[in-house]
Amino acid sequence: MKTVRIILKYITYRLKSKTKHAVHSPFVFDFITQVLEDQTHYREYKTVEKHVRRLRHNRNSIETVDFGARKGRMSYTTSFRRVQEIAKTNGIPRKYGRLLFRIVRYFKPASMLELGTSVGISTMYQALGAPEAAFTTIEGCASTGELAQKSFDATGCKNVNLVMGNFDIVLSKTLAGFQKLDYAFIDGNHAYKPTMNYFRQIEPYMQDNGLLIIHDIHWSKDMEKAWEEVCRHPRVTVTIDLFFMGLVFFRKELSKQDFIIRY
Repeated sequence: MKTVRIILKYITYRLKSKTKHAVHSPFVFDFITQVLEDQTHYREYKTVEKHVRRLRHNRNSIETVDFGARKGRMSYTTSFRRVQEIAKTNGIPRKYGRLLFRIVRYFKPASMLELGTSVGISTMYQALGAPEAAFTTIEGCASTGELAQKSFDATGCKNVNLVMGNFDIVLSKTLAGFQKLDYAFIDGNHAYKPTMNYFRQIEPYMQDNGLLIIHDIHWSKDMEKAWEEVCRHPRVTVTIDLFFMGLVFFRKELSKQDFIIRY
């Protein structure tokens, strides 16, 4: 039923989404033409994707801990999973990993935060897209975090600071280490309450020209509720719904607008 729901939601998204020709915001038009439509094959893609292929052929099993919320279960679960399975099911798809790379390359954030490292696929794309940034990523599972650190070392992601621990425990302390944040990517615990909790903690640290990205905004009714609430926040000016990702801009110079853009 969940798959059917996602398909129906995606059809609705395609019907509602706009192309650059129907966008009258210069800021969003430039974002579409210079980021979404950028077909350049950056050399960093090859660096990340060569390593991702290794992960997806790694048949070793590790014990994982999942703090993500699901209906009718404990606060966390443990299981043995093969690395290749984690890389395939938890790793961000190439299309969206490359998009994250182009986004940070375009906006050039100096300070970055990620919630949900997993084995480090999305982290590598972002780290190589903004190599001068101070980039902190948080992962709740020690075994996947260890794999991620090896990935960072192998691909030359020297600007990544990996923090281990449950988001609910370590996020506030991690944020206290930032004066301000230019960029944040939330990709973990896809439910309304934790997502809003992370947003409320991160929002005060966001620069006035900052960008927050939330992954899987249509993953469930809970996530759609969270997305709608984030869009209504008084500090949020422009939002862009790309279906699998939602972009949230804190830019005072822009008028309040919510876009659904085809990607």
